[in-house]
Amino acid sequence: MTSTPIGRRSLLAGGAALATTVYAGGDAMARTPTPRPGTRVAAARPAAPLTYKGVNFDTDREVWRTEYVRREIRAVRERLHCNAILLLGSDLDRLLESARIAAAHGLFVWFEPRQFDQDAERTLAFLSAVARAAERLRVRHAGVGVSVGCELSIFMSGLVPGRDWQERAAALGRPESAGFQERLNAFLGRASATVRPLFGGRLTYTSGEWEEVDWDGFDVVGVDLYRDAANRAGYAAKVRDLHRHGKPVVITEFGCCTFTGARDQGGSGFLAVDWERNPPVVKDGYVRDEREQAAEIAELLDLYEAEGVHGAFVYNFIAPDSPYSPDRRHDLDIASFALVRTFPSGTSRGYAETGQWEPKQSFHAVARRFR
Repeated sequence: MTSTPIGRRSLLAGGAALATTVYAGGDAMARTPTPRPGTRVAAARPAAPLTYKGVNFDTDREVWRTEYVRREIRAVRERLHCNAILLLGSDLDRLLESARIAAAHGLFVWFEPRQFDQDAERTLAFLSAVARAAERLRVRHAGVGVSVGCELSIFMSGLVPGRDWQERAAALGRPESAGFQERLNAFLGRASATVRPLFGGRLTYTSGEWEEVDWDGFDVVGVDLYRDAANRAGYAAKVRDLHRHGKPVVITEFGCCTFTGARDQGGSGFLAVDWERNPPVVKDGYVRDEREQAAEIAELLDLYEAEGVHGAFVYNFIAPDSPYSPDRRHDLDIASFALVRTFPSGTSRGYAETGQWEPKQSFHAVARRFR
């Protein structure tokens, strides 16, 4: 785990940014995986509305109050017009509480358990507990799926050398990481074999775009796929290529931060803030821009429907650890992917005290598309 005061998405974006840097400069592997021999070529899919219209809901946050969670998930269904939600986190009780609330609102619930920097055995133990709980919910609410993990080549120990996710991300593409794709798929085979007897619903894995996943053991292809300046020209082709696996494709994470130029930074937009400062400050040159965030997300939703994607989950609904401020230097929401903005503690609308939030322009853009 990192010592800097950033949320779970920042961990993921940081790993993606490091991996992208390695791939851009290294010879060991290409950023876009090479299909395995015998893999079918992707055929263009007809344009179609998304089946899963969803949003990520991060349960790993400093403030967790049931009444806040109820209000937020109700808004996901009734105001954002989602029909699915992706629940991510490392606390089983929080995952279950939010899942029950989401199911009561008729949302398709995807569980995405996360155990940062744990070994294979501990990861499987937590995954088993989640699978059992997900099955109990599925018996009463048919719309439940499970992801067996997220970008495990970085976030689980043992696949790539390194003491933590940062060291492992930096090692990608170096000689010492050779064979990690095979090790990853061997673990995913174990994960699928562990979950299948415990859970009867749909199964996927939340992959990083650098991971060459064998999807044979899964029902759905799941990929975190942020668009940025480096991959913009080939992004549509990258999405189209995911259909070569012959299974429904779900974009498990996509989104944009909230400043001018954020669309070019993709998953690394959180770097607009200097998180090492206390308190953190927005770096010079970054200007709040809700319109750019909204436009980028709307464009991506158009692209996914044009490419016949089965489902897409915007990252993310809310980020209370990155509150808005009218003072540009302390407007941490600039570096947030959230569709709503919150307010800092100690103010009349502080999230910790009131649970209040406001929709951003991106919220309204998604709501119009999902209605």
